[in-house]
Amino acid sequence: MPRAATQGCDHAGEPRAAAAQTGRLGARDTYQPKRERALDRYDGLTRFFHWVFAAVIIYTSVAGYTLARIGGGAVHDFLSRLNMSIATVLIVLFPLRVIWKFVRVEPRALPNTSAWQRSLANGVHSLIYATIFAVLASGFLMVPNGYSFFGLIEIHTPFPKGALTDELFTVHRASCALLAGLVALHVLAVIKHQLIARNDVLRRML
Repeated sequence: MPRAATQGCDHAGEPRAAAAQTGRLGARDTYQPKRERALDRYDGLTRFFHWVFAAVIIYTSVAGYTLARIGGGAVHDFLSRLNMSIATVLIVLFPLRVIWKFVRVEPRALPNTSAWQRSLANGVHSLIYATIFAVLASGFLMVPNGYSFFGLIEIHTPFPKGALTDELFTVHRASCALLAGLVALHVLAVIKHQLIARNDVLRRML
């Protein structure tokens, strides 16, 4: 019997060996684009840090300016304690985020971006990190006599109310305003890249 007859064919008449090879190639072709897409995204831990910090910064900014408008009272005290408790979570996460920034594998650069644009973006991101540190540090140090962390434990702060805590409050308010401006600039840059340059920048953090 001829050798070709013993090889066997599938229902479409294609030799089984060739069909198996085609299947392997197809699987490889499907896998390769997934790997390519992964190179364009930040890793899962970076995305977690990014969205947690984004949500908390937006909330605490709105709550902080609300506190300045409503004066004292029970609502003011509740929002103040809640604000400080949520900010404490960021104080714990912030050094972990900074360390991870220096050890993670960076995604590929955005297409159609020049060297000066990448340098500008890196500079703004570094300034955002520095401003977050200033907000968290001044916010913690300006609180006199400690505070309750979600009603579970008492967090002790180093300074009693006085001239130093007033100065730290001024630093905190200024750094919060700077952070709000930097976040707005960051959002505008994302909109520009997503809608005008159309380089799908949002997918890097989703």
